[in-house]
Amino acid sequence: MKEMEHEKDLLLQGLELVDRARDWYLQQIHNVQEQQRSLGKADPRSEGPQGTLIQLLPRLQDVNRCLSELINPCKASVHAASSPSAAPLIPGQQQAVNMLKEQNRLLTKEVSDKSDRITQLEQEKSALIKQLFEARARNNQETSAMDSTFI
Repeated sequence: MKEMEHEKDLLLQGLELVDRARDWYLQQIHNVQEQQRSLGKADPRSEGPQGTLIQLLPRLQDVNRCLSELINPCKASVHAASSPSAAPLIPGQQQAVNMLKEQNRLLTKEVSDKSDRITQLEQEKSALIKQLFEARARNNQETSAMDSTFI
């Protein structure tokens, strides 16, 4: 009986927290909407309360994930079995991760191509410098041969 009473107390505490969290979420949504409305009117350098909310985003994602796992224990066990060390990604996050991976792959390829091109240009530069020195040496030999002819 004590265990059931304790469980009931925990559930009531959780319900109170969820109610307060709901109010907080609604206030944050209202604040973000106000910031969106006044985006063009305010000084763009002022960050205001949005900066603190941005810092809270990882914690909000964790809270949302925990609540989702609490409400849907079946889905939580599927996620835990498929990826025990990483937090499950929502579809928008997964799409962003995939996009970033593809962008990273393309940038890596571009850097590799540019590096190959730089190597090729450096080799061409070395060959041209060598040709220049050889041409100067031939020119100097021809000039000194002409000078000795006149003496």
